[in-house]
Amino acid sequence: MSFSKSRTGGGLPTKSDINTTPLVDVMLVLLIIFMITAPLMSHKIGIKLPQPNPNPTENKNDPIRLNITDSGGITQIYLNDEITDMQGLLIAFREEGKKSEEEQAEFKILADDTVPYQLMTEILAGARRSQVEKLGFAELFKPGDRTMQ
Repeated sequence: MSFSKSRTGGGLPTKSDINTTPLVDVMLVLLIIFMITAPLMSHKIGIKLPQPNPNPTENKNDPIRLNITDSGGITQIYLNDEITDMQGLLIAFREEGKKSEEEQAEFKILADDTVPYQLMTEILAGARRSQVEKLGFAELFKPGDRTMQ
């Protein structure tokens, strides 16, 4: 709203109507934004979700526990509660990768939150290169506790 009054007393008359131009400008901008974004919101992305198996097959092999800890910059890798290094882990991946998918044992990874991200990516890349099909993450554990929950 704009009101003006001349000091000299004989100027322009008082303007008492509402200026709707800024309101119309804002509404047009919003209309254009919604016209552009509305088709994007209805765009469908194809995602292939895993489907439940009505007849689950029992895995005859016990899962292989892979515990990874990092304390004070020293990373320790445990394969079924036996300490190993990265080379030993890659050998275990290769041995399981040679088996068919049905015969492979599942690797259950338990890692605490101090394990470097780079080490986890190296482990996952090594499993993929070795064609290990069954790899999963188990519940996190507290440092010093090496038992699977």
